[in-house]
Amino acid sequence: MIGLIGISYKTSTLEVREQFSLAQEEIIPFSELLQKETGISDLVVLSTCNRTEIYFSQNKYNFLLAAKMVYKTLKHYKGVEEQYWHSFYSHSNSDAVRHLFEVASGIHSMIIGEDQIIGQIKEAYVFCTESALTDAVLMRLFQKSFEASKRVRTETKIKMGSTSVSSAAVQLCSNLCEDFSDKSVLLIGAGETGSLVLQSLAKKGVHKVYVTNRTEQKAENLAQRFNCTSFPFERMESHLLIFDILIVATGSTVPLITENMVEQSILKRNKKEQIYIDISVPRNIEEKVEELEGVKLFTIDNLQAVVNTNMEKRKGSVSGANKIIEEIVAEFSEWLASRSLRPAIKAITYNMSKISKEEMSGYNKVNSEEMQMAINQFSKHLSQKYTRLFIKNLKEMTANGRNTESLEIVSELFSIADE
Repeated sequence: MIGLIGISYKTSTLEVREQFSLAQEEIIPFSELLQKETGISDLVVLSTCNRTEIYFSQNKYNFLLAAKMVYKTLKHYKGVEEQYWHSFYSHSNSDAVRHLFEVASGIHSMIIGEDQIIGQIKEAYVFCTESALTDAVLMRLFQKSFEASKRVRTETKIKMGSTSVSSAAVQLCSNLCEDFSDKSVLLIGAGETGSLVLQSLAKKGVHKVYVTNRTEQKAENLAQRFNCTSFPFERMESHLLIFDILIVATGSTVPLITENMVEQSILKRNKKEQIYIDISVPRNIEEKVEELEGVKLFTIDNLQAVVNTNMEKRKGSVSGANKIIEEIVAEFSEWLASRSLRPAIKAITYNMSKISKEEMSGYNKVNSEEMQMAINQFSKHLSQKYTRLFIKNLKEMTANGRNTESLEIVSELFSIADE
């Protein structure tokens, strides 16, 4: 059984989402706790600025119980006391498959059709697979999600307009500033999101751009790619006053910019306005910063207004995307159902072969070698013929594994016990 529990910008506020965010280094400890408390060991964790989703594969519990157990383990691991189950969504089997394909295609993104999500899904899948957390079902599921994403993006117009939260952040800055191209901008963070921020700034013609990151080499590499300037992270606090706009996009679990840091910066600037945009989850800028005079603070949830301007261009592509997704859901469901036939097919093949060998052993004792070979060949031919016939009928009776009641009966029928 495939299961999913998740929380996203559609079901909860940023304040709630950040409590359940899982950094990459937390995935293995979380999975160890989950296995210890529930026995569920096969999973993929997708945690981005807009969502945290846990996909799992198990046959030990009914879905609702399994989903609640995964949720309770996540709460336990993150140390969350309050009840937030109402903010989570949960899906099983084909509904979970469909949801993943829709997420991978950008249908559930804040900006419909944005490209960043598929990279994040691939990264999550590769990490969990290399950490031996995925089984064959999850491997196949995520590989099909990549196929769904590619087809939707190439066969529909779902990518029209702005394509990422990063570009929406830059668009917001452009909307707020009369002479945006002449503003000085500091980007804190040198990951994929930061790279997309720099791409958008370059398109807007902003040339006074600086980059800093806790890993200095990453900042230098990114600055070189986009022809901007990097400087050491430890100098960031003393340099805040230089910048008109600060965009923070890191994976830090604690705030990197505090109220006191910004207050000192504003005083040195004689309260000349600064814009702070925090597109990190958890947030990397203390919430109290927005109370300071001369400061405008925006979080990822504030970008929705910018996003809405591009939505109408893309909504028309969703129906076409859904048709493609349904095709691939059906293909995956057919594959998943056929997997349930394997034990029955194995039992049929094994027992037919076993009966044939047992019956032939008596004849081989009393016949010549030539006669034994002829009888063995005929027996093998007959056994293989009836095995193929039984398997063909098995697939028809069980709708290729989807009819579980018929499958159980057939499995019992061919589980021939030793006499």
